[in-house]
This record gives sequence, C-alpha cells and structure tokens, in this order.
Amino acid sequence: MISENLYENVKNKICDEIFEGHYEDGDRIPPERELEELLHVSRVTVRRSLEILEKDGLVVREVGRGTRVTLRNVGNKGELDMVVLIAPARNPFFSEFIARFQNYAQEEGALLLYVEKPRSEELERCLYRLYKRGLRNVVVWLDDMTADPDKLKRLRALGMNLVFFDTDKGLPYADCVVLDNSLAVQTLYEALKRRGYGEVVYIGWNLKDAYSIRMREQAYREMAGPAARLLILPWKDAERSAALLEELLVGGKEAMADAVICSDRESGELTAELCKRTGSGIQIAAVDELSKNVSAQVIMYKQNLNAAVKQIFTSLQNQCGMADGWVADLCLMEGMLDEGLGEAFIL
Repeated sequence: MISENLYENVKNKICDEIFEGHYEDGDRIPPERELEELLHVSRVTVRRSLEILEKDGLVVREVGRGTRVTLRNVGNKGELDMVVLIAPARNPFFSEFIARFQNYAQEEGALLLYVEKPRSEELERCLYRLYKRGLRNVVVWLDDMTADPDKLKRLRALGMNLVFFDTDKGLPYADCVVLDNSLAVQTLYEALKRRGYGEVVYIGWNLKDAYSIRMREQAYREMAGPAARLLILPWKDAERSAALLEELLVGGKEAMADAVICSDRESGELTAELCKRTGSGIQIAAVDELSKNVSAQVIMYKQNLNAAVKQIFTSLQNQCGMADGWVADLCLMEGMLDEGLGEAFIL
C-alpha cells in the first residue's frame, strides 16, 4: 500500500506540472535520476510511476531519448457509473434540467453528482480538483463562466471526458450539446409571418461572446434581410433596458413594431411584463420558456430538455468507449414550438 501511494504521489506531481502548463505537447520531462532526487523517491518508484503514465497515454518513453509528454485529444475509456454536473443554480432552467438529468442518470445506472463552482475559482481548476478525486466524466453548463482552451486540452489529455451544454466553447476538446438556435429563430419568425405580422423586431443582449445570443441574432438578420430591425439591450442594466423597451413599445406610432422576437427567457419576460403594465398589444415570441405568470399569448420555442440530456449521455458514452475514434462534435438539438394554444409540438 505504501508503494502504491508513492507511485500515485509521483504520478500526481507530474500531472500537476502538465496541468499548470509547465510541459507542452512533445516536451521531455527530467530524466529518472533527476526526478529521483527532485521528488525524494527511489528509482524504482519513478520508473513505476512513468509506466503508469505511459499506460494512460500521457507520456511516451523512448529508449536513449527519455520521456516526452503527449497531450492527446482522444476519448478516455472508462465506466460511465458517475457523472458530475457543473451548472449555475441561479439559472431559471436549473431545477428542471437537473431533475431530468437525475432521472435519466438513474435509468442509465449512473450516479449524478452536482457541483457548483466556487466564484473565486476558475472552471478548469475546479475540473482538475474533480479529476484528482477520480471523477472523470463531467458535464459543464457554462452560462456566464469562461473557458480556457489550453487548460481544456490538458484536462482531456490527463483523462477527463467532457460535454458542454448550451455553448460551443468546449470545442475541440469536448462535445457540445446546444439548441439549434438558427432553427429556433427561423421557426418563430415564420410563425409570426403566418399570423400576418409585418415588421418583426428582434430584441437581444449586447453579449457577443455568448454562443446562443450570437447565433440567434445572426439567424434573425438572415431571416429579416434588409428589413432587419434590432433592439440590443445592455446586459444586467435593468433600468436602461426597461427604458429602451418602453421607447420601442409605447414611444409613439413610428416606434411601434407589429411583433417582436426575444432572444431568451430574460428578454422575453422583461418585454412581456412591460407590455402587461403599459397595455401594449404587440405580439411577443421568445426563445426558451417563459414563467407562467407572463407567458400568456406568447409564442415560445422551448428547449427539449429530455432530448438534450439523452444526447449528453450518448456523447459521454462515446467518449468512454471510442477512445482514439472519438472526435469532438457540435450536437444541434431541435426544440418545441408553443403557439400559446395549450400545447407544444416537436418540429
């Protein structure tokens, strides 16, 4: 047991150096004699630790040339018996998402562990802590967190399987499961046109770095063409956003639109509440499901969370089973159109 612990300690120290970026792909680590002196362990322990790292595909040992690091972007074989979910508890969809995730995990014989990243800790360091505890299958709902591609590359090489939800920022080191945002906006735009609405204004946020917001705005511009008219709201500035919306909705005949497409739940609810307060009869369409107290008469394109959760598990299963055959994928998910008639249908 003592020997096994020594092997693991040496292996972990080398993994720490790789995660911290002290070794790049192809770099040679110090020779055995130097590691022996540096880590205060025997040559046998060093060799055994390097054997473990080589078996894991993290290093290649070459006779007469030493040991070099290999940061491979491949699937990591293993059992999918436990899945860690890192997600923002403050997101309105969180409770429903985790409930469906929990149910599906149970059906698949997997245990779901929810982790909320500490505010002061970067995402990748949180992931590395999980890795060192033997938790290798992780789903990340990025929300407003940032992702460091270089650190994701190192986590993948170290042996972690990753799926990102609602963003493309995990590519090319993680599968990404996202709503087909172009289809969502196209579907809402066409639904409004079928109802006879002329000018359709798009309401979004100044979040160019957010995948879903960026793709939805782009889809609207393509659908509307030269007739495109957008109101871009300042994120997390409720007072200014309300003032801009009121100018659009009740600022006079020239300011009025026939209908609006709201980019997400937050902009949709803000618009719906203002319409209710001011008595505006404008037709609202929104991507994502609004809360029940403001969703009456709102056309919504809802995410199919059951399908998304199933795809997340399929992606993890592929990573656990395909190894060298795995390549990161952007999985576009169709949603459900709810035209306010009491039920939604899958397109």
